[in-house]
Amino acid sequence: MNPFQTVVGIDPSGNRLVLAAVRGGFGPPALCAPPLVYEFRSEKEQQLLSETEEVLGDFAARHGLAGSVARLCIPADRIYSARVSFPPIREKDLRPALELELERLFPFPSSRLRFGWKRLAEPSNGKNVTLIVTAAPSDYIEWWEDAASRTGLRLAGAIPAGWALASSLSFARRGQGEVREWTAILREVGEAVECSVLSLGVPVFSAYRRCAANAMPAEGLSLLEEGLIDVPSRGDDEPVDLLTPPGWFGDGVGDAAGKNTYRVVEDFAPFPVIPTTGQGGAEENIPARVVAGAFGAAVAEKAIDLAAAGKEEAVSRLARVSAWTLATAAVLLALAWPATLYWKTKAEISRLDAEIAALRPVVTDVEKAFGDLNDVEEKISLLREAAAGRGEPFFILKELTDRLPDGTWLTGLRVEDRKVEMDGLSPSANEI
Repeated sequence: MNPFQTVVGIDPSGNRLVLAAVRGGFGPPALCAPPLVYEFRSEKEQQLLSETEEVLGDFAARHGLAGSVARLCIPADRIYSARVSFPPIREKDLRPALELELERLFPFPSSRLRFGWKRLAEPSNGKNVTLIVTAAPSDYIEWWEDAASRTGLRLAGAIPAGWALASSLSFARRGQGEVREWTAILREVGEAVECSVLSLGVPVFSAYRRCAANAMPAEGLSLLEEGLIDVPSRGDDEPVDLLTPPGWFGDGVGDAAGKNTYRVVEDFAPFPVIPTTGQGGAEENIPARVVAGAFGAAVAEKAIDLAAAGKEEAVSRLARVSAWTLATAAVLLALAWPATLYWKTKAEISRLDAEIAALRPVVTDVEKAFGDLNDVEEKISLLREAAAGRGEPFFILKELTDRLPDGTWLTGLRVEDRKVEMDGLSPSANEI
């Protein structure tokens, strides 16, 4: 977890709610507020939501945690886990491959699950690698996301119970050297017993079984046998370190199924600054194993996070949709520019053709006006020439023109004083 960040761990296992506020700093993370253990009064969903909102809201308001990050410890009865062998493929291709396997592994379609995986340290054979695949219903995680948001918290992680307990155990054993090869954790969660088996700190089995309080040790041992029966690469005589509530099995080494021996070891050590308050404000010492799930969810760093898996999947879908949208937009843009240019050019040509057609009558009128103007200019030129000299020839010409018969052509006209000489052609000399 980030330094000086406060994380609220939430563990709803066994019809009870455990809350632990953990804050990081210069040293290891520590509890910064008294944890809370609350027994739910009902199992109906609407009543559970109401109680959860009330308890979470009161816890956040009392300790000034509004706006803080929260992480959920998913109970073992909501977790589906399986070991699968896969050929070594690239990490980015592994999720799509596992999505195809989910419906075969678990009784739900992949669209209703959030899942994650972890590679085991040793391959199952020379070629394949063994993966621990863990999944939980999407609607359960979304239910808690909604409940946290209603109380001012932000659910940023959903850690399976086995991984949360492994994180708590790793925190409790920090500085003790090498990690134990095989460890099993039995704990009482309300009216049920929960068993988690760890291989080098990695949960390989997690189960939950309802039973009476006096039958919990026997049922816990039965779950341990189930968890160890198909564990790979474990020697028959190799004892398993077993963490149990005090008084369940006593001390020393015990037998499970005749060959799987276990060795009872010390329970969870108290977490730093563990408070002494319980339900209803009663002063009581809360055992570390009760807070282990919530504390482990808060401090988990390398655990499978199913909330993050859902976010990555949503982001991946969004990225794919965005990429396809951008590619489609780029293609449409590349086609749209020349198409737009073509249609604009075609529209401009049509507009110009219409304007030219409208101007044709005007051009005809202008051409006619130019012809009339030329005639006028010729007459003006003639009049100017006449104005420059005497006017008698024009009067004589007019008189002759009026008197000469039709069909007479004048080819020459000479005027000298009062004498007029004409040359021309006429069809009738008598008329002349």
